[in-house]
Amino acid sequence: MTFQTRARRVRNPELPMGQRYTALRCALEDYRQMGFHASWAFLTGADGRRKLDAETLVRALDRLEASRNARMVEQEAFAARRMEAKRAGRRQPEPDEVRYRRGRRWPGPDAHEATRFAVAYEWRRIGDEPHERFAAVRDGLERVVTAYLGAGLDREGRLLLARVRAELAEAERELRDQYPAFRSGFKLRRIAETIELDTFPLVRRGWSGDIDAVARIFWAARSGMPYLLALYTREQTDWWVREVMVPQSEVLVAEHRGVPVGFAALDGDLLAHLYIEPGSQGRGIGEALLERAKRRRRSLDLRVFAANTGARAFYARHGFAEVGADDGSGNEEGLPDLLLRWRR
Repeated sequence: MTFQTRARRVRNPELPMGQRYTALRCALEDYRQMGFHASWAFLTGADGRRKLDAETLVRALDRLEASRNARMVEQEAFAARRMEAKRAGRRQPEPDEVRYRRGRRWPGPDAHEATRFAVAYEWRRIGDEPHERFAAVRDGLERVVTAYLGAGLDREGRLLLARVRAELAEAERELRDQYPAFRSGFKLRRIAETIELDTFPLVRRGWSGDIDAVARIFWAARSGMPYLLALYTREQTDWWVREVMVPQSEVLVAEHRGVPVGFAALDGDLLAHLYIEPGSQGRGIGEALLERAKRRRRSLDLRVFAANTGARAFYARHGFAEVGADDGSGNEEGLPDLLLRWRR
């Protein structure tokens, strides 16, 4: 029986409630992105035993279908992107994207809410006495979980999560032949990975299907810089992104919860553009894009407006040094800017 058939049975008021209930559980077996029990509890607010009324069943199905549909849209875009990459000679998919697509994620409008619920649900069941090799790692992960379920992870929290993930990987390699100990670490890793996939963006190669998103991000980010003059209309900007910037650059796109939220454009060793949409700034997305750009070059140059103090501080934190300055005669905006350089 297909997912669609089971969904129709859930919505069918002529069927007995027991059959509709069973149909929803079977539909969730087909699509359980956060694990069956955590997903069921999130969708229904109930454990696996208590039966539900018809309204709750249909509402749960609506949320399940919304996530499944969002994932299908992501998969279709991934397939189209892979076809374009293969035509360009890139036969293998990027490992980061494969891990992201296959990871414990809940695509769709409820992504963050579902992930927070799943993390809290699984942490309550983790137990207090892991194998001694994982005791210190558990303490670090507990701090991450507390911050994540609270105000969210700041830069320090994201760094701690990265350290926890590295320590878990090392411990699991040591204990891979000791199943009880390995299982203890597996439970911790599953929670850490869930938080990671919700917190950190996927940074991937851009493709032709990203042009509209890149133009949107570029326009929104620059519109939030009050010192910039509006030299071009939105339509002119979209044309320039489509016909000039994207074709002439190596574009990297940051995708967060399935939506592009930032991009970087490399022109040789010049980091020509790095923009994050205003609502997603301060979440480590720019840092992730910059780190990916660094992996692809031995050195990077960029120009930043002198008035953009936030960007200047950001690049200084990541190893860029000032090597030149201009009075504004070299850019269309006529604003003083600085030349920054990073080398390995």
